Amino acid sequence: MNIPLPTFVTIPTTAFLMGTNESDLSTLAKTYGGTRESYREESPQHRITLTSYAIATTPVTVALYATYIAHGGEPPSSWHAQSASPALPVVNITWPMANAFCAWLSHHTAAHYALPDEAQWECAARGNDGRQFPWGNSWDDSRAAVRGSCTQLPPVASYPSGASSWGCLDMAGGVWEWTTSLDRLYPYHADDGRNDIQAPGRRIIRGGCYVNPHGYARCACRFRMDPLMTNPFLGFRIIKNPS
Repeated sequence: MNIPLPTFVTIPTTAFLMGTNESDLSTLAKTYGGTRESYREESPQHRITLTSYAIATTPVTVALYATYIAHGGEPPSSWHAQSASPALPVVNITWPMANAFCAWLSHHTAAHYALPDEAQWECAARGNDGRQFPWGNSWDDSRAAVRGSCTQLPPVASYPSGASSWGCLDMAGGVWEWTTSLDRLYPYHADDGRNDIQAPGRRIIRGGCYVNPHGYARCACRFRMDPLMTNPFLGFRIIKNPS
């Protein structure tokens, strides 16, 4: 079976700053709107250490998902329209659909695939220096697909200058991305049940999308979604671990 897998980058075991300093919440409110409480879920900022993992440099594409559908996978809504643009990120994917895709891919390859948890996602996006955006601390419209920089969803890897320090693309704007993690308060603890895929509850999505203002594309921005909900602005990327 010819499966058009994405490129993966290996992130070494590393410590990184997760979240937003409480002292910065008022500045976020002044810059992007709302009140400081609107950003409270990003706080407190805390340092955690992640063991090494490999993450796809781009979201799952229509082309990759089409291979899954051709072998019995569930198509998303609007698939007929999506299938005409193989280089775009696949969208209209529920959280269970994303997990089913990972299980299928794991079964047919020599590795184990899964959704990243939100700490893995954030580390891949911001590196280990606590930057605001994947490329640094200053916003730049030329580096990401958000409201004001594009009028339609672009193909993956359309903004190479928006890469993170690890080489991950499209982590600011484009499409929101599912993570494994439940909507829980910080500090983040990987072993407190928030990454239990059998547990009920809303799941964290990350990254913002091409119709959102760029405040949603900050590396620390958290949003949440009912796992059975979907929309044309929501996709996913995958991590890989040896089986």
